[in-house]
Amino acid sequence: MLAGAAAARLTAGAGAARLQALRNAGEELRVGRALAAAGIDTVFVKGATLGMRAHGMLTLKSSWDIDVLIARAHLDDAGLVLRDLGYRLSIFGGIDDPVQVRRFLAGNKETEWHHAGRGTTVELHTALNDNPVALPSVGLGSPRQTVALMPGQALSTLATVPLFAYLAYHGTAHLWSRLKWLADVAAVLRDEDVVALHAHAVALGAGRTPGVAIVLAHEILGLDVPPALLATIRADRVTQRLIAYSACRDRRGAGCRGASDAAVRRTPRLCTRARLAHARRRASLVRGATVRDPALYRRASARAALGAALRHSGRAAGQVAAAPDPPAAGAPSGGRKHRQQAVTLRALAPDHVDRG
Repeated sequence: MLAGAAAARLTAGAGAARLQALRNAGEELRVGRALAAAGIDTVFVKGATLGMRAHGMLTLKSSWDIDVLIARAHLDDAGLVLRDLGYRLSIFGGIDDPVQVRRFLAGNKETEWHHAGRGTTVELHTALNDNPVALPSVGLGSPRQTVALMPGQALSTLATVPLFAYLAYHGTAHLWSRLKWLADVAAVLRDEDVVALHAHAVALGAGRTPGVAIVLAHEILGLDVPPALLATIRADRVTQRLIAYSACRDRRGAGCRGASDAAVRRTPRLCTRARLAHARRRASLVRGATVRDPALYRRASARAALGAALRHSGRAAGQVAAAPDPPAAGAPSGGRKHRQQAVTLRALAPDHVDRG
């Protein structure tokens, strides 16, 4: 039994989460209709569509925002639609200079829009993850399913296989820092062929992440998984590390070593070594990606390369560009700084992790 204060806090939080889930569901339908009327193809991910698909009701899944995937070519048109609906672009507290906005949009896969009157937030995604090597075939071109949120009102989301691949990658990329993500995955897997779904998700480019999700759902939430599949997943030592680190994150970080996503965001002067270690963990999600892959050179400058590494460690690229860390005492400069950035690029390669 929980103490009275704790029980009251949980009860109040659950009530607020249910109201926010219903508010977001109605807003998802409103946004979806407006984008469709403008001829913009959309796929809604997570949020209300996932709540209905995984749990069969809107109020069992909490979500603070609405995530919708669109083509980058439609970003400007989608922004106009959201403005007509009363949303405003939220960049660093309200930057609206056209030049800075264009720079931000060019370097980020999502933009956040907030409606002050309704208390809702929409994230427009032009890609589902920061790593161009991971999940290359999961996106607008993926198979879809239609999920009814209310009688006669439905939205499109990813079909089960690409949905699981995305959820597994997203959760593992953030080291399952929110247990609700794992609950969603366990609910999706509950009535599925776990072995087949794992194989299909790996084939889509999700790498080790489906295995991490399955083992954690088995160990923490009791998901029924064939022993042979568990043994196969656990045979990979990098997967074992990801599972162990994620599991201790789910237990409030007890026994963890290294920097967490939250620590990287909170600590402006976090040491470079911790950032590189975190980047290596993030890079280990997908096998076979090396710094020789052309996709990893989408930006040429060493500063942008470092920004890419920090995005893998949980920091937004825009935050790095707009508010660079102040140099710490004894911080490297000049050629040595560029050599450190080259080390960061090497840290992004999973083969480097496997050898380490």
